[in-house]
Amino acid sequence: MSGPTTRVLTVLELLQAHGQISGAELAERLGVDRRTIRRYITVLEDLGIPITTEQGRYGGYRLVAGFKLPPMMFTEEETLAVSLGLLAVRQLGLTDAAPAIASVQAKLERVMPANLKKRVRGVSDTTRVILPRGEPSLDDRALQTLTVAAEAMCRVGLTYHSEDHGGIDRSVDPYGLVFRQGRWYLTGFCHLRQAMRSFRLDRISDVQLLDTAFQRPPDFDAADFLTESLRSWGG
Repeated sequence: MSGPTTRVLTVLELLQAHGQISGAELAERLGVDRRTIRRYITVLEDLGIPITTEQGRYGGYRLVAGFKLPPMMFTEEETLAVSLGLLAVRQLGLTDAAPAIASVQAKLERVMPANLKKRVRGVSDTTRVILPRGEPSLDDRALQTLTVAAEAMCRVGLTYHSEDHGGIDRSVDPYGLVFRQGRWYLTGFCHLRQAMRSFRLDRISDVQLLDTAFQRPPDFDAADFLTESLRSWGG
């Protein structure tokens, strides 16, 4: 699981979903010890979220009866944007997309007023977004790893597969990612070729973060570079 802030919010989500939950179960779900769980509970209390602690064999943590987070307010346009975004992301090749999207939608609905919750469900039931389907991925974690690397400006090692040369190991500074016509592309500086390159993600495997930082050129636009690359290839 990711950083402490995410884990604290996960504790809050579990308390909202289960009513009462033991420290042992929270620790198991988050992969931390019970002392860390008590620290997360203290953080939530410091944020003004009322939590009661019941000792004993059947004890645990629970939100004070009647407590609810304030409703999340969206305009009609924002509600439509969120709903369409959730529909589209199901087809973008994200690892474990279905459960992640279901979790996001559940969290949003939990803090939405009833009228907006109904709107979100209505859009989900009546609207479909069909995007072109690309080739199957060689590495289900490639997109997630490359997204993290591009944001952190961290060099990656990867294996790039082609019909002519098979798999070739490369070291790449990932400048950005683009979804175009059903495929994900990575754009960045390839140290093997000592030049800028675009790579199809369905041909990438074994992506690893390396202990080398880089600086992305100012005002670099991954979509513009990819468009020019495809034009030069005749694509």
